Amino acid sequence: MSHAIITSVLALPVAGCFLGAVAHHASASVVAIEGNTALSTEGLANFAGSLEYQFLGGSQGQLTVTLTNTTDVSIGGYLTAFMFRTPEFFGAFTSSMVSSSYGAMTDIPAGSNGSPFPGTWLGGAGLGATWLGGGSPNSGVAVGATGQWVFSITGAMASGLDAADFVDGDAYAFIVRFRGLADGGSDKVPASTPAPGAMALAAAGLACGRRRRD
Repeated sequence: MSHAIITSVLALPVAGCFLGAVAHHASASVVAIEGNTALSTEGLANFAGSLEYQFLGGSQGQLTVTLTNTTDVSIGGYLTAFMFRTPEFFGAFTSSMVSSSYGAMTDIPAGSNGSPFPGTWLGGAGLGATWLGGGSPNSGVAVGATGQWVFSITGAMASGLDAADFVDGDAYAFIVRFRGLADGGSDKVPASTPAPGAMALAAAGLACGRRRRD
């Protein structure tokens, strides 16, 4: 066997590994999330949903947030805002909204405070582009309804992120705000990731949805 042929044969596994790495970075990761009512301010409202993150290349990524208001109908109310952040060791990112299925829920500026939870957040969506205000809550996500929001994420470490990094960085990495509950009450609920089985179901659902679109 000639030197050129040997070199080509040996290069095949390396090329395969390289293509695998590229495919890994180009593919989306998805994680199911739910309300951590044990850490909520009032223990009234709740939600479920998913986060999907896709590295687009260079310093660009895309985060898709899907949330369903699962609050009990006897409590009622609306999901009116949410915010997210990534672990500090990834460095700085910027976030800007690409689309919102609820037109009144617009881009919350980076660095916004999520009172009473500690710290600041990378981005999010809220009525009137705010976490706490926004006027009437009736333009938010009603009980049983689902909203979807897409954000452009930019930063030097965009290739290193996955969906779980937007919720697992700390106990308050992803937080959701509810208003207009029974008797005019409100609630603020951090997110958590459910049991691995539920996460697998969310990933399977994403794959099936893609096949149907194809």
